[in-house]
Amino acid sequence: MEQHSDAIAAHYHRDALFDAIVDALRLDGKDPARLTIDDLQMVDEVHSRGRETTVEVAGLTPIGAADRVLDVGCGLGGPARYLASTIGCRVTGIDLTTAFVEAGNRLTDLLGLSQRVHAEVGNALAMPFADASFDIAWTIQVQMSIADKARLYREIRRVLRPGGRLVFQDIVRGPVTGLFTPTPWTGDPAHSFLLPPDELHATIVAAGFEPLLWRDTTAAMKQWQAGQLSSQKQTAARPALGIHLVLGPTAADKRHNVQRNLAAGHIGYVQGVFHARA
Repeated sequence: MEQHSDAIAAHYHRDALFDAIVDALRLDGKDPARLTIDDLQMVDEVHSRGRETTVEVAGLTPIGAADRVLDVGCGLGGPARYLASTIGCRVTGIDLTTAFVEAGNRLTDLLGLSQRVHAEVGNALAMPFADASFDIAWTIQVQMSIADKARLYREIRRVLRPGGRLVFQDIVRGPVTGLFTPTPWTGDPAHSFLLPPDELHATIVAAGFEPLLWRDTTAAMKQWQAGQLSSQKQTAARPALGIHLVLGPTAADKRHNVQRNLAAGHIGYVQGVFHARA
């Protein structure tokens, strides 16, 4: 583990998260015994643009029902359950935060998807999986708080079969130095390790990958954020279920700072697909 791993785990930890989600579902008029993946998307897709991003990233590369998919930094497992439900593949998740994994596996059970989706507590820098265990490695906005990115991508390459693919969306360092905190990934600027896009690209290639697709989606994200700000002004009441359950008591500050960082040029967004070299 990296020295700051405990601090990152503490940043994400939430007490009784599963119970809080179930209580919120009931307050919103949902029956926890009759859930769909759509009922949970406002809480279990903790990344920019939520389900919209999940669908977009899934469309970046062919994923079939027979593929073994690894979700690195799976959180509550929303994207993993989306893939399993819509494609039929089996997805294994790994996440550093015990509270996320425990709540996520219980939500998977509620949805009847435990035969196809399972998450484990673990560190992405030393994953408990054999070499060449997976066909697809999937990650959405995870590497920002990992300092040793070279080791991260070497480890992902290790667990992918030759010819397997890494598909992702990630946050990168923008052209303007600085970072407003707290953010969803850290409360301390010293624990944020953003790379400029070209350095992230080079790091992935050096770990044993060949680029198949690489695109900057910063402008599209800014456009989406502008739409979100407009819709928030028109929204009177907030549902009980939402990302605030995951982001904790400073959720509003974290979300606002993502908007501020994006507008100020402190962060950007990229999507990519890379092929694991033999």
